[in-house]
Amino acid sequence: MQQAELDYFKDWFKKYVTRYYKLQGDGLKPILLKEEHTKRTCKEILLLGRESGLSKEDLLLAETAALFHDIGRFPQWKNYSTFIDSASEDHALLGLKVISQHGILMGLAAEEQELIQIAIRHHNARKLPLNLSKRQDRFSRLLRDADKLDIWHVVITELEGHGNLLETLEGVIPTSNSFNGEIVTELMEGKVPDFSFVRSRNDMILLRLGWVFDLNLPVACRQVLERHYVEKLCSNLPPRREIEVVKESLISYLQNRAIEES
Repeated sequence: MQQAELDYFKDWFKKYVTRYYKLQGDGLKPILLKEEHTKRTCKEILLLGRESGLSKEDLLLAETAALFHDIGRFPQWKNYSTFIDSASEDHALLGLKVISQHGILMGLAAEEQELIQIAIRHHNARKLPLNLSKRQDRFSRLLRDADKLDIWHVVITELEGHGNLLETLEGVIPTSNSFNGEIVTELMEGKVPDFSFVRSRNDMILLRLGWVFDLNLPVACRQVLERHYVEKLCSNLPPRREIEVVKESLISYLQNRAIEES
């Protein structure tokens, strides 16, 4: 893959997304949200990829996967007015349909096409399948980490700015002065909590905190620490001792992971 091909993909992506600018009402805000998320995820994957020693050619492939990882979000919003996959369609599969329908990757080698498509297919999966090749697994993990880094950024920005896009991202979830203790238990056991535990906005924040256990790369763990994502998310939770313990535990976990060999 060459830089010229990535430049073409970026131009195609911009033209594709522009089609959705004509949506009525507040439809444009979610479209812009996902467009900007895509741009930042591309930057995140380059940061992670360079730190992980990817070659110039592999960085191009990784950025292409990031560029198209949420391409399904745009028809998803147009058709269903939600980003909740369970209430519409799996946006990764929908994205692969868009890519196939437009033949956007056809100019790439078959191995490169497959690598990008597999990374997109599994970027939002609860767990990666065990039958991926080493190379497919590596690119999938890169994309998953890059995606999480920016979703944390988006959520924290909305929480700190009291924005109105959290419901767009997460659906209508009640606010509360408490939280589900089962999620706290899961976090203290080093587990990624299941969405079925979510009863309130606080539970959703705790769920997002649990994503640290699904990070793959030491450099991603370092980024979470340097950006103080755990502290920022916890600052939006009730000031309880349990939350302080969770915060300290997660930071300790990240510090240990951050010094591992890539």
